[in-house]
Amino acid sequence: MVTLEDLAKREYEVEGRKLRPTKVWKVQPKGRKGFVMALFKTPDGKTVRKVIAKVDEQGNIIT
Repeated sequence: MVTLEDLAKREYEVEGRKLRPTKVWKVQPKGRKGFVMALFKTPDGKTVRKVIAKVDEQGNIIT
């Protein structure tokens, strides 16, 4: 099973660069499918949010 810590250690393509997230959290409204959101800090000082994974109804992370 994939955890939030595993997703935080990976690198993702953000604005043409490979970056690691500074913060990762799960958003799951009650009774609906959710997603995993990540916060990235680019070298030029900009902060970018990006969805990096989906979450099913039971709360399991789907990559």
